[in-house]
Amino acid sequence: MQREDQVQLDFLTAAMPPDVWTLPAELASVDRLLGDPRILAPLLSKLDPVRGRPSVPAAQVLRLFYLKERYQLSDRDLIQEVSDSFHWRRFCHFGVADRLLHPTTLTYWRRRLGSEGVAAINRAVTARLQAEKIIRGRRLRMDSTVIEADIHHPTDSGLIADGIRRVTRVARQLGATLEGASVPIRDRARAIKHRILAIGKVLRRRTGEAVAEVRRITEELARIGEAQGRAIAQLVDSAKQQITVLDPSRARRVAQVEQALQDLQTVIRQSRAATDGERIAERVVSLADPDARPIKKGKLGQPVQLGYKVQIIEAEDGFVTGYTVSMGNPPDTDALGPALDQHRAHFGRDPDIVATDRGYDSAANQRDCGHRGIKTIAIPKRGKKSATRLAEERRPAFRRAQRWRAGGEGTISRLKRKYGLRRSRYREYEAVSTGIGLGIFTHNVRRWAQRHIA
Repeated sequence: MQREDQVQLDFLTAAMPPDVWTLPAELASVDRLLGDPRILAPLLSKLDPVRGRPSVPAAQVLRLFYLKERYQLSDRDLIQEVSDSFHWRRFCHFGVADRLLHPTTLTYWRRRLGSEGVAAINRAVTARLQAEKIIRGRRLRMDSTVIEADIHHPTDSGLIADGIRRVTRVARQLGATLEGASVPIRDRARAIKHRILAIGKVLRRRTGEAVAEVRRITEELARIGEAQGRAIAQLVDSAKQQITVLDPSRARRVAQVEQALQDLQTVIRQSRAATDGERIAERVVSLADPDARPIKKGKLGQPVQLGYKVQIIEAEDGFVTGYTVSMGNPPDTDALGPALDQHRAHFGRDPDIVATDRGYDSAANQRDCGHRGIKTIAIPKRGKKSATRLAEERRPAFRRAQRWRAGGEGTISRLKRKYGLRRSRYREYEAVSTGIGLGIFTHNVRRWAQRHIA
């Protein structure tokens, strides 16, 4: 059942001196903004208005999300800090004697909201900023960046070893639930360890023969994985015969084992394709985060990054008005048109100025911006430029727009340093998108609060 806020104070809270509860200026400003019913609406929409037990108040959940992303705390540390601080209790609308929620409740709410729910919260914040005329939608700048996945550096041998360990673990958990004699599952840990150590010794040689030797050892690991997979497939067949309608937990375990087998087969195929010199599309770089992909952005210090590509769309004063998260590395040119459509949906108009880097340049994008009536299209042209084009890019309006565009790099840097967009602690696309949305929500709300303090 929906609960918007905690309105009734307990006796101890009411008896506290007012000075103890006075919020710092930033938290007081944020508290006023988050009191907007339109911002709470996406959370309330996830709950039935009448049926069920009373939920955790939406206002408390939203404020906890703000503090978590603002100070980059884990769920458990966040609840502990709120419990120990009068100011944070007051900000989150908890009384002195109120019992705080369990850390797993925040995980539940993130899953329930999902990326679409968090995007709706961000749209509500943008609407509030527009209503206060802080942003008017006259300018648009966008840039892309990569948020790194929380995984170790992938190798073919390491991925196969991880796959064997994982499928063995979940298969043994399934086997423990079966009745009667089950298929024995061998422990392959020693065989895996010997071959991983052998690869480390071979790589010290730094010769051409070392590469061939590493591929040979990797193939041995692949054969071990195939043998383990065949044994576990027999276990899965045996388990399916014992599944009943009243036993959904065993069905879930079977699904886990089948998924682990599929992932193991995928990394084995990848390894053999690499040995044959084939190009691998949609390469899997982690079994813990199967949606992460290798992304090349042309950085000298980090030629390949592992994670997700994010498009950041900004309006005036550094407020982020839109974002998209992609698996892999789609071209930037495909992102500009949807960003302009999204901008028009938010503000009811196209911007007067569009500023991007040359990665967004294409004939289609230039034409689209022209048809929309955008006055200053500050998108540098790729490749060799004609005299007419050089003159266009030297115009004062174009150069001013490009100087403003450079400020977007600062916004991305701030999001990475302070709001968790450097390396995501979540796994898989949906959870990562939700975390990115909460980081951007916190960035916008804090920036709004700082304007009111000033």
